[in-house]
Amino acid sequence: MEIPPGIFARARKLKRRGVEELFAIVYPAIVRMALALCGTRPVAQPVIDRVMRRGAGRLADWRDELTAARWFLHHTVLAAREQCGGAEASGGSARLRGLKKAHSREAGDDLLDFSDQPSGAPDPRAIAFIRALRGLPAQQREAVLLHLGEGLNARLLGVAMDCSTDAAQTHLDAAMAALRSLAGAESELLLSGLKGAYGRLTPAAEAIFPAVRRISARALRPRRIRRSLWGIGLAAAATAGIMAWRKWG
Repeated sequence: MEIPPGIFARARKLKRRGVEELFAIVYPAIVRMALALCGTRPVAQPVIDRVMRRGAGRLADWRDELTAARWFLHHTVLAAREQCGGAEASGGSARLRGLKKAHSREAGDDLLDFSDQPSGAPDPRAIAFIRALRGLPAQQREAVLLHLGEGLNARLLGVAMDCSTDAAQTHLDAAMAALRSLAGAESELLLSGLKGAYGRLTPAAEAIFPAVRRISARALRPRRIRRSLWGIGLAAAATAGIMAWRKWG
């Protein structure tokens, strides 16, 4: 989620093209994170909408592009916790509860499901692995998904998850140890499958700009309304001045 300084400068001034370009950069990561953290699109879509809407209102407040990128990372995780019930266990035991249902859905309904095989029969190892992932404590789940999927290091994990770098690394280590303990010799294969499933959550290129245009239009509408009202006020003041000059000479 690297935002070029030039694009950020234009977006901060609420230039239409700059706003669209900035949103086009951050939107795919927000979509991937929300879908992966929540697991189903109906649950994740309000997270995506909320983060983009709030971000549109903060454009003029950010001091630099790094602040903007970190805001989107952090608030996507927070919104997903709130929406998806991910805050139910921010710590606790690293023991896997993964062979149970998670968030009232079967593993095959999960957007991260990678259990399909050429034979048509689902791979039970992958199903168990996804259930195990969903059974992890919330911050361990967040850490492993954001590390594998977005490539975040411990420092950026801490930013996204609102914790220290050391705490983020601890969550990640515990999650990886738990998943590897379950998967055994096949852990790297299953982790690779999970990473591939995460990557497939990226929205299609042709869908990105229509989405960000709608968002940027909403972001710029209040500014345009204020500009119109300012213009109307100036015109009214000028008219009143001319009329007074004609009347009183």
